[in-house]
Amino acid sequence: MTKWKPTLDWAPARGTLVLSGAALLAGMTVLFGWVDWPALGRWARPNAVPLALFAAAGVGLSAAGWRLRGQHAPRTRVPGMSWWVVAAAAIVVVVVAWVATNWLLGEAATAKDSGAARVDAIKTGLGIGAGTTGIFALLLAVRRQWHSESDATEKNVTELYTKAAEQLGSTEAPVRLAGLYALERLAHNNPGQRQSIVNVICAYLRMPYTPPGPAPATGSVEHQERSQEREVRLAGQRILTDHLAPHDHHKFWDNIDLDLTNAHLIDFTLQRCRPRIGRFAGVTFSGIASFEGTTFAGIASFGDASFTDDAWFRDVTFAGDALFWGATFAGDAFFSDATFTRKASFDKATFASNVQFGGAKFTGEAWFSSAFFTHNASFSGALFADKAWFLETAFTCEAWFSGTTFTGDAWFSDAIFTDKARFRDAIFTDETSFSDTTFTGGAGFRGATFTGALPTIDRRLAENAQFANVILTSYSPDRTIVAGIVVDVHEIQATANEAGASPE
Repeated sequence: MTKWKPTLDWAPARGTLVLSGAALLAGMTVLFGWVDWPALGRWARPNAVPLALFAAAGVGLSAAGWRLRGQHAPRTRVPGMSWWVVAAAAIVVVVVAWVATNWLLGEAATAKDSGAARVDAIKTGLGIGAGTTGIFALLLAVRRQWHSESDATEKNVTELYTKAAEQLGSTEAPVRLAGLYALERLAHNNPGQRQSIVNVICAYLRMPYTPPGPAPATGSVEHQERSQEREVRLAGQRILTDHLAPHDHHKFWDNIDLDLTNAHLIDFTLQRCRPRIGRFAGVTFSGIASFEGTTFAGIASFGDASFTDDAWFRDVTFAGDALFWGATFAGDAFFSDATFTRKASFDKATFASNVQFGGAKFTGEAWFSSAFFTHNASFSGALFADKAWFLETAFTCEAWFSGTTFTGDAWFSDAIFTDKARFRDAIFTDETSFSDTTFTGGAGFRGATFTGALPTIDRRLAENAQFANVILTSYSPDRTIVAGIVVDVHEIQATANEAGASPE
């Protein structure tokens, strides 16, 4: 493999170096008395107007050149100066030569041999102009050297990148591993190449993969190759995890997008990491998938993803949309204390085991329409600050909403609860609908508070739900509407007390 040696990048320090050099030159001028400042002042006073015009022209040209540079898209740099730099340099040389010559001619007028002194003044002024030109020539040479080093570095990076990418296509697992680690080193030493290299690693993980089955009694080349490929993929996953964790700032790669659409990931972990965008749509997570403490700065898409084991999203922060529509969770799913700052979509998701949303915060809209919960589902203590949609959602085991707060609309229309549904001490502050909701296992609303619009309740809910100590503050404290019939709230409570049935 070609040995790569990083070169020093002077680009960020150029402005500082130029200013430091100018300050050093000015200090030496004052220290050694190279300039007769009183005489310079006497000469400058009558020429203040043209000097001001020259200064304004120089500032205007510099500003215009900088603006033009910012408006153009980056392009391949070539040795040599831009036209505005050349024009500014020419103006500076002419101004310096003219100022020096005029000053010297003024001094020569007071000399005894004014003629010879004037000739010497002109020669000296032209010499100063030539010296200024030499300074710009030196700067041009330095700039060419910078570009030569930069071009050499870019060429070296391109060669290493190409060679590492070719290694990933090798039929030998050790060669593929070497290619991954070469890309990692290249990305770490070249921040501008990190996203491109992460894209290559993600593309490799998106390639079709068949996990190895049980080890055969006799040696199998195919089983060995699949096992080796598994190790290569685990190495690629570890590279992503190692460099997306901000706690180690020396290794952290900031503002990285992950595109693992339709990939097959093995025991994938992204704990306490901080990717910008995460695309995991259609991913098969083989083994435990852990995203605990992770922060997604942008959209996080898990649509149609398949989690074959437990999925840990505890204490995750979704700063963008969190999309889990159609996802399948075969193991337990933990979203406790997760924060969803924008839209959270779990439409048509299937939870085949227990699921925890306790303490989760939904500050944007939360969609669980047509989701299917086959085991216990807990939303206790969760906060829904915007609309919560549970339309046609099916809960075949116990559903816990105890202490849950709904500050936006809460829609449970056409939902099905085949086991106990517990809404004890829940708070509904906006429009609430249980229209056509089915409670076959009973529903408990003990201590629930409805401070918003009157909840829409059908007869099945009135017959199977317990409303002891329910508070309805937006309407008359004695009368409400159940299934279109005006009834007395205290009668509902009395019926519940007579039955002696309490869901809690």
